Amino acid sequence: TEIYTLSLHDALPISAHVQIQIDAPPAKVWQLLVDAPSWPRWQKDIGSVSSSGPLVPGARFVWKTGDTTIHSQVQLFDPPQVLGWTGTALTAKAVHVWELHPLPGNQTLVIVKESLDGPFIAELFPSSQLSDADIKWLAALKRAAESAR
Repeated sequence: TEIYTLSLHDALPISAHVQIQIDAPPAKVWQLLVDAPSWPRWQKDIGSVSSSGPLVPGARFVWKTGDTTIHSQVQLFDPPQVLGWTGTALTAKAVHVWELHPLPGNQTLVIVKESLDGPFIAELFPSSQLSDADIKWLAALKRAAESAR
């Protein structure tokens, strides 16, 4: 078995740190994030998710974005504040952490931190591409959370 630490590797060539403010309470945003099987309904870049249900501590799930299949496991789970998972796709290893911070007016600041490591990953998937993907995911989450109010 491989043991992961969930420290983000900001010093790695591939990392992203993006955020968005959502006009919905953290509990609503959390509900969307942990309902992994529903991701393809509101995040169109995700083609499929195979999970036994909502994400829980230690849950394993497989999801597909574009042509990439990612095998992930929940490592951080502190509702409704922190959700984090590790993932592998081919030779790449990822750490993906979502932080939800309550704001006045029943709003939520969502911060996403992600890092990638692996042979040739910097050449195949630059940080700007990772940031762009995370920004798109945050925009989709914002639309889903605000339309479901």
